[in-house]
Amino acid sequence: MPVDQVLLLLLNSLSLKNHKLVLSWFSVNLWEDQAFSLMLDNKLITPVSKAKSIQCRYCEKNCTLDVIPHSYPNKTIYYAICDDPIMNEQVGRMTIPPEQLNQWKISIKQLAVSIADLLGLPCDISYNADQRSIVLGALKSKTAGRKSVLLNVEPLSLLINQSELLINEVLYFENNKLALDKEQIDHALNLKQLSSVKPYRANTDKKEQRKANTQAMYQDWQEQALKLHKLNPTKSKTWLSQQIAKMAIAKGKSPETIRRNINI
Repeated sequence: MPVDQVLLLLLNSLSLKNHKLVLSWFSVNLWEDQAFSLMLDNKLITPVSKAKSIQCRYCEKNCTLDVIPHSYPNKTIYYAICDDPIMNEQVGRMTIPPEQLNQWKISIKQLAVSIADLLGLPCDISYNADQRSIVLGALKSKTAGRKSVLLNVEPLSLLINQSELLINEVLYFENNKLALDKEQIDHALNLKQLSSVKPYRANTDKKEQRKANTQAMYQDWQEQALKLHKLNPTKSKTWLSQQIAKMAIAKGKSPETIRRNINI
């Protein structure tokens, strides 16, 4: 299976699982070698602990069997025993090659970190299985300051400036590197929205949306503070916050609130 098909399969499967997906050696073995290497190199999948059970492939029943390790001084041998009374006589104890117990995972958080990195946003991301969205940060638009960027868990999509972009339509591989469709993202970021249009928030936690908007506001303050400081290097932080308070980016916040949230 080529890399583009593997990526699409993983994204669609992750949408169904809603949190993380553990991949067995047998499933990964269906991919092209290059696809596996690219997934690892781009940190979309990461190794996890060895499987403690395995699906038997000796007959059509495909039973799930416990893996039994037996340790020797220099190595460990793994085996499983068929539970079927009839098949057990034919199969007996099956030795399992260690590599067939290898597993990898892809998770919502891993995906969020990868996308944030591609967008040039800080990758300090927290996530728990109850969240329906993750704040990735804020991107600067051409005309309207910063816009928050969120990753919706279901459907798996980016929410930018009231626009929803499905991840499986904007994430792809190019020259062996993970990439985003910057044209779609820039279009969404700079799209002029009518004030009467309500943002799409069907699967976005209101708390996460407020957090994203606040982060975007703080980043606008910080950027403006640095510009003012460069022009007026002798002015105090209080003076800088007073100037910012007069601007639209202050959003009605007091100079003291602004002062506490800028670093000069």
